[in-house]
Amino acid sequence: MKWIDKTDTFEKRQWKDKYLEICEVLDDKIEVNLYSCEDINNYEIYVNYGVMYGIVYVHKDNAIKLKEEIKSVIYKDYMKNGYSEDMPTDEFISNFNKKYNIQIPNDIFFDEEEFMNKMMNLFYIFN
Repeated sequence: MKWIDKTDTFEKRQWKDKYLEICEVLDDKIEVNLYSCEDINNYEIYVNYGVMYGIVYVHKDNAIKLKEEIKSVIYKDYMKNGYSEDMPTDEFISNFNKKYNIQIPNDIFFDEEEFMNKMMNLFYIFN
């Protein structure tokens, strides 16, 4: 089993101030993506590993190396423990967070700017 590059399957790779550089998937269950940002010094590594998901922020100079390291750590855990609905373990998540400081940004579930734009458009339509 190996990581598969799915980057070219995305028609739209721009999202707000981010650009999808690399999307890699393991076993169609785990995802590690690298995003560049308008602030050219900052990159984001999006991780989706079972119940653990979020973003690791990294300087552009370290982005590729850190993405590969994260993939390796996740791969080893996945090969060791297999897949289950509640993977990874709380211990893995805690250790991963201590090392990589994974975060969940506000707009990962709810894009306030997009919502307000749609509300304003509705307001203009009805007035």
